[in-house]
Amino acid sequence: MSTGYIDDVAILTWGGTTEETCITLSKAMEKAQRWASTHASIFAPDKFQLTHFTRSLTRIDRTRPIQTEWGEIKPETTCKYLGLTMDTKLRWKEHIEAVRQKAMKTVNALSCLGGSAWGIGLLDLRRIYEGTALPQMMYACSIWYNANTRGGTYTQKTLDILQGIQARAARVICGAYRATSHAALNVEAYLLPIEQQIWRHNADAITRLLSSQAMTDMSGIQKDSPQPTSTRKRIGHIDSWQKIYNDMKNRRSHGFDEQEPIPPFMTTPWREGPATHIEATAEKARNRHDIENDSGRCLSIYTDGSGIDGETGAAAVCPLIQETRAVHMGATTVSTVYAAELQGISLALQIAEQYVERGGKRRDIAVYTDNQAAIWSITKAEGRSGAYILEEIARQVQRLQDKGRPVTVRWIPAHVGIPGNEAADIAAKEATGWRADGRRQPPAEAPPKLFPLKSTLRRWCKTQAERTWADSWRANTKGRATHRLTPRPTKKVLQLYQGLSKRESALLVQMRTEKIGLNDFLFNRRVPEVISPRCACGERRQTAAHILLRCGIYKDLRDQVFGNLSGRHNLRAVLNKPQLATKAIEFIEQTQILRQVGIRDA
Repeated sequence: MSTGYIDDVAILTWGGTTEETCITLSKAMEKAQRWASTHASIFAPDKFQLTHFTRSLTRIDRTRPIQTEWGEIKPETTCKYLGLTMDTKLRWKEHIEAVRQKAMKTVNALSCLGGSAWGIGLLDLRRIYEGTALPQMMYACSIWYNANTRGGTYTQKTLDILQGIQARAARVICGAYRATSHAALNVEAYLLPIEQQIWRHNADAITRLLSSQAMTDMSGIQKDSPQPTSTRKRIGHIDSWQKIYNDMKNRRSHGFDEQEPIPPFMTTPWREGPATHIEATAEKARNRHDIENDSGRCLSIYTDGSGIDGETGAAAVCPLIQETRAVHMGATTVSTVYAAELQGISLALQIAEQYVERGGKRRDIAVYTDNQAAIWSITKAEGRSGAYILEEIARQVQRLQDKGRPVTVRWIPAHVGIPGNEAADIAAKEATGWRADGRRQPPAEAPPKLFPLKSTLRRWCKTQAERTWADSWRANTKGRATHRLTPRPTKKVLQLYQGLSKRESALLVQMRTEKIGLNDFLFNRRVPEVISPRCACGERRQTAAHILLRCGIYKDLRDQVFGNLSGRHNLRAVLNKPQLATKAIEFIEQTQILRQVGIRDA
């Protein structure tokens, strides 16, 4: 088997002995040379790599070279292909080491962009990390994650290496002390922990494979693979992708195998789709609608997709012939509003086809939707989530065009008083079983084809990873100061750092984690100059909570800075509300209490 990508070609063969595989490789190289001589191509022998993949220490000869027209090619213990470093035993230790070196260079460069008191802000550093170092660590993780063959998914050492890299990056991003809990920094910067990152990336990889039957077959995923039982503990080797698939299926059994098929293309490149129009403003769109509607030349059909109470529905309304069609697209875990909008357009074309069959006189078909994304998807019908609906729309448009009925899809603003549009909105909501009076009714029938979308499965993967993170954070014994403020990881925590300088955001992180240059923390860290954890006022230990809420030395300053703001006497409110948090930063800086130790770099 051979694969090629740009200028990298890999030839893979397997057999019972090294002699057998080397003979096969030699023949393949001869064939490659004949091809090169007839296609004006030149190979680079100095870049050739040969590796024998086996975990046998004695049975297989791992030193056997192959003979080619370019000379002898000796085997190496590792080879690199498309950025993946593969070792002889496929334990991936060399790849993880290469990842560590590359990611650490990136994190070190990140530290040059900002310390705890200078540089670019927390949110920008976080964005850079997620766009550079994190992809470097997660690259091809669905391949190397199964490094531990003794039952686990990956060795703890691998996990520790990657967690250490993220911890270092999180300290740089937050401007925190080394003593700050890794788990707390993940929550403060809203960085999904490495273990959950790996699971989510692996789940996304399987989701992509499942969307194509050809790729599923090539990957070797068996949808009905045997599971261990009490009488059969071992079932032989299980491929890494198969393990990911089994884990996902155990977590989500309903509808997992019925994911939508997504072909690369749904129509021929020369296909002429419907005309589409998106006006620059809502006013222009409404004026154009009024002109077209008053002309009497076209059949106007209004569509809408709606999500309400966890359900999605689609509808199409044609006021001229007083016809409405609606379908229930299932729960939001199956479909999206975008898919419902596409289904609404398909329903509109069904109405148009029926109108033509009945001998309708109006030649032009005008379909109105308030979703611009749906219009763009129809314009360029490529493989994407909702492809099975786009494919049906393409067939419907072609049938109408073959009968001399041109189709135009126009954008129209929602909720601007156009009767047909408002009627479609209500019909789409009622298709879910919703009623304006609050009394739910049975939903409309489902369309003939309804698949769980790839996008909803990816959203489920994200939710599962975040749920696992929340459970781990709840059970963690470290970072409890942060846990009291943020009991469940949430992206809303990033709002606290909006508009803050790096020094200000670092100070806020240190207050929230209680790892700050005050006596209590410094004494526990055995800083020589600090001989007591108590505050200068003599009342309590000198902590962020004590200084912010109770210390008598700064009572007047506290009243001056916080004034009569609601929640100023509650630590959780002070450090969780953006307005109060900003005041807390201002207050701590004006006390100059950190001057003797400074805000140290991570």
